[in-house]
Amino acid sequence: MSLPTLSIIVPNHNYGRFFPRLAASLAGQTRGLDDVELILVDDGSTDDSRRAGDALAGLPLARFTALWLDRHGRPGPVRNAGFAKASAPLVLCLDPDDIPGPDFLAACLDALAVRQDIQLAYTDYTHAEDGQTRDVALPDFDPALLRVQNILPPAAVIRRQVWEASAGYRHNTAYEDWDFWVQAAANGFGFVRVPGARFVHAMHGTNFSYAARQEDGRAKAAIVLNTPHFFPAGVRHWAAAVLAGDPWADPGPRGIIPTLDVARAMLGRAKAGPDRTL
Repeated sequence: MSLPTLSIIVPNHNYGRFFPRLAASLAGQTRGLDDVELILVDDGSTDDSRRAGDALAGLPLARFTALWLDRHGRPGPVRNAGFAKASAPLVLCLDPDDIPGPDFLAACLDALAVRQDIQLAYTDYTHAEDGQTRDVALPDFDPALLRVQNILPPAAVIRRQVWEASAGYRHNTAYEDWDFWVQAAANGFGFVRVPGARFVHAMHGTNFSYAARQEDGRAKAAIVLNTPHFFPAGVRHWAAAVLAGDPWADPGPRGIIPTLDVARAMLGRAKAGPDRTL
């Protein structure tokens, strides 16, 4: 049997109840799954994920593999295990509660087929939280924007070399996706956005993305120091100060890394003191 064209990695912890819905959305793709391998990587689930995995195993795939890991508690090591197992030249991570629209795979794969100089393809998406949905129109890729905020969705199709050139999903930041995209940009890989909301990403109290909000400041600082050459020296200084607990280093708004000018202004106010002006 020839090698698959696409590996889909599904990291899971106690989300077996979402497998039938994910299987249905994959079965409804406008392109076939006969050249797709699906790798279910379970992080020590205690629900019925083993039984529910039959919904994914029953898809008309080139290959299905299930990895049953001991509990890690973070998605990064689970995704890393899936990447280590993946055999295709293109790879996609999907959470069990994601809902790819019918043309999601086709849109991303077509974009990569047209542009051999591009290594990552992503689309706009629909954000679902607390019973409400909204379409998120992402900007076209710009490394300057990525230095400030995560401008990519959780799911993107990447060429395998993006993974091979990286340190994988790193455990020292709760914003593991953002950190991975920063690595890719710093390594010089090309990104392309395919317009249109083509999958639904759910946010709720039991998933890791929701919990990451509580670790915002330290998570952002870790991203900066993980790939320091991607950020200006002043921003690296801010990040080190956040991790050290220096009072001048304001973590800032959730999900935003300060620009160099903002970091300099923070430090300037601290040096001026409460009763002096610069």
